Amino acid sequence: MTAQSVILPLPSDHARFIVIRLGQLTIEQLKQQLNDLINTRDRLITQHANAEIKTAIAFSPSLWQQLHDQTPENFHQLEPLQGAFLMPVDAGDVLIHVASSKADICFALSQAFFNGVREQVDVLEERTCFKYLDSRDLTGFIDGTENPQFKDDREEVALLGEDAGIFADGSFVFAQRYVHDLEKFNRLKVDAQEHVIGRSKLESIEMEDDVKPDNAHIARVVIEDDAGEELEIVRHSLPYGDGHGEQGLFFIAYTKDLNIIDQMLEHMFGTTGDHIHDRLLHFTTAVNGGYYFAPSDELLAEVIDED
Repeated sequence: MTAQSVILPLPSDHARFIVIRLGQLTIEQLKQQLNDLINTRDRLITQHANAEIKTAIAFSPSLWQQLHDQTPENFHQLEPLQGAFLMPVDAGDVLIHVASSKADICFALSQAFFNGVREQVDVLEERTCFKYLDSRDLTGFIDGTENPQFKDDREEVALLGEDAGIFADGSFVFAQRYVHDLEKFNRLKVDAQEHVIGRSKLESIEMEDDVKPDNAHIARVVIEDDAGEELEIVRHSLPYGDGHGEQGLFFIAYTKDLNIIDQMLEHMFGTTGDHIHDRLLHFTTAVNGGYYFAPSDELLAEVIDED
């Protein structure tokens, strides 16, 4: 089995994240559009060999049950959380993640999928995202510092193993968009910002535990197992925004275990029983989110076969 191409490499400079509900689109029409997307991707890879073109297509739990008679173990939908802040859930049926070193390639892949069906689908998200400076969030802090860097490590973290049978080399996906209040955040002095995040802003050095606040972002989202080992995920998050409009982060992560994401979110939003929430939530707002499954290339081809 082969993992879909966007999952294991490090993030490219440009990405588009598309989340849709089928709306008036039939399953057969969806399969046609996804095949058009894949055929366009393969043609562009031939024409633009250095453009780092990669994709992943993932499905919600409810749609997956319509596409296949078996379901990956522990594949469930994200549940809303109401702690110190609300974490809403507004999931789609299909998540499409396209990435490239060229922004125009991402546009062309989006265009290929939507061609002929623009009025039939309900588009929840189409975010044009980009690598900002040296992989920083728009807050100015480096994002994804905890990401596993080597291919073998990323495989171990993101992909279901051989014991998953036909689902081997598939991956669960968590997608959630945040809107930042950068004016509010930037009113803080740099040392105060660092206490919100738990890292130095320039060098991205994590604070010592005896200095780092309990409600710092790093303190809440770095989860450890009973043996003290960090539970990792493979992040592909990128910023989005316009100078005059919303600015934020499209958070997306691949994992073999959605329970890790569940724990991270519970710690962030303060529903673990310790009554501590992530202080970063005072400066950014989750506006939607959902869980999806990205099957291996081989299983994807089987699922979207138009017969």
